[in-house]
Amino acid sequence: MFKCHRKNAEGKAVIFFAHLMRWLFILTLVSFGCSSMALAESRVVKIGVYENSPKVFTDESGRPSGIFVDIIKYIASKEDWELQYVAGTWAEGLERLEKGQIDLMPDVALTAEREKKFSFHKIQVLSSWFQAYARKGSGLQSILDLNGKRVAILDQSVQQEAFTRFSRGFGLDTKLVAVADYKTMFEMVAKGEVDAAVANQFYGSMHARKYDLVDTAIVFEPSALFFAAPKNQSQELLDAIDKHLDFLKKNTKSAYYATLKKWTSEEVRFKLPVWLQILGLITGIVLLMSLGGSVILKYQVNARTRELQKINAEMEGRIIERTAELALAMEKAQSADRLKSAFLATMSHELRTPLNSIIGFTGILLQRLGGPLNDEQDKQLKMVYNSAKHLLSLINDVLDISKIEAEQLNVVSETFSLRETVEKVIKTSQPLAENKNLKLTAEIAPEIGLMKSDRRRVEQILLNLLSNAVKFTEQGFVRMKCEIQNEKIVISVADSGIGIKPEDIGVLFNPFRQIESGTTRKYDGTGLGLSICRKLARLLGGEVRVESVWGQGSTFSLMLPQEGEVEKEQHLPKQEREK
Repeated sequence: MFKCHRKNAEGKAVIFFAHLMRWLFILTLVSFGCSSMALAESRVVKIGVYENSPKVFTDESGRPSGIFVDIIKYIASKEDWELQYVAGTWAEGLERLEKGQIDLMPDVALTAEREKKFSFHKIQVLSSWFQAYARKGSGLQSILDLNGKRVAILDQSVQQEAFTRFSRGFGLDTKLVAVADYKTMFEMVAKGEVDAAVANQFYGSMHARKYDLVDTAIVFEPSALFFAAPKNQSQELLDAIDKHLDFLKKNTKSAYYATLKKWTSEEVRFKLPVWLQILGLITGIVLLMSLGGSVILKYQVNARTRELQKINAEMEGRIIERTAELALAMEKAQSADRLKSAFLATMSHELRTPLNSIIGFTGILLQRLGGPLNDEQDKQLKMVYNSAKHLLSLINDVLDISKIEAEQLNVVSETFSLRETVEKVIKTSQPLAENKNLKLTAEIAPEIGLMKSDRRRVEQILLNLLSNAVKFTEQGFVRMKCEIQNEKIVISVADSGIGIKPEDIGVLFNPFRQIESGTTRKYDGTGLGLSICRKLARLLGGEVRVESVWGQGSTFSLMLPQEGEVEKEQHLPKQEREK
């Protein structure tokens, strides 16, 4: 009896275990089926990839990497997207996007032309700008240095159109070489096949040193970068990107900022960069040292000259035996003066390069491309920007007068329209005159047309004379008159300003000379402008003269040789007038 009950109990246990295993098997199948259905419902998103590290590129193992890749991976993990990458060149990526063969293309700058072809989300991923890179020792620093040079640029990119517009604005004849990717561009510069390459600052800062290239002060076209989608398609993808970017950018410890630090080694740029503060401090110290050295050197030269003059007066009775000694001392003084000019010319050039960078990068920060600024930061940046421009103007004056004194300034003779030059100078000075409610007019004689001289230097002289007239005139008029007198071209600038005392006219054109201490406290300046004007005029074979009545106004006149070179413009063929 006992054995029978035991057998029944064991049989029931076996049956219960069998039912339990069956239900576990069924639950496993259901769970697997649900997972498969969920996986099947994942959205497949095709992403274009091209080579532009660190923003987007393919690493050594063949996997897509970079800032944009990390960000879209994060968003895909939150939105349950399955990402498929489609590699190619930049031009191929845009073509696939336009045809709808991919869903998203990263690193696309928003322009009016592209907005007609593609759809964009609202919150930018990054801000960027373009910069020119060249070989060390190439001498390429300013945009004017690229005239006649070969410049490599990314094919079908926004920078291609922007650089063309930028260079034409300066009247440059630059040969553009369209290249498929940045790597090839930098290789061409390193091999000397082109003179420079234009790249975004992310790629340039990471790869320039590898090709022994240096960045120049040629910076242009700040832009905002986005993911782009085919026109009127994938709006839900763009909305999702905006949603996550809004969340990520508000948290400085988010994956967004971790990605930026990982690929660029830069901190969040919502404050004035430390490097800019240090660069400004160093530039200020160097400038003060150079200007201080210039003043000391000038004082020493003047002191030595006065000493020689005193010795010459005291030793007049023994002039014959002292002639050799005095000649040697004078040569030393002149050598020191030439050394001063050479020193200033070199230092001025070295200072202009970082100043151009300060002006360019501060302008970018003031446009809020690196992030928002509070009122104090905006105020300080504007002070940096205006001070840098003032210093650059001062350095340009110092460089000009140093080149003139060192006999290193060459004039370029060219045929140009004097009428157009006068009109351009008037147009440039018009806002300054309007701010002071002055009447600014120009009278150009009918016979004035083309002349042969250095156009840039003539324009520099006229602009300086006109700016001085506006600055020293509080009410009334400023009038420019251009005519021919006694076979000379005479361009006069008359004003109803404060005038000049007779005793000051004799020293008016001396370097670093400003009339009357009371006046200098009201009107700023270096005292170099008129000195440079007269020296430039004499290099051009002309002269600058002044007539003035204290308290009533002044008239400055630039006289240049006619030499039969002034002709009416209609006498030349059309193609010559349009040069």
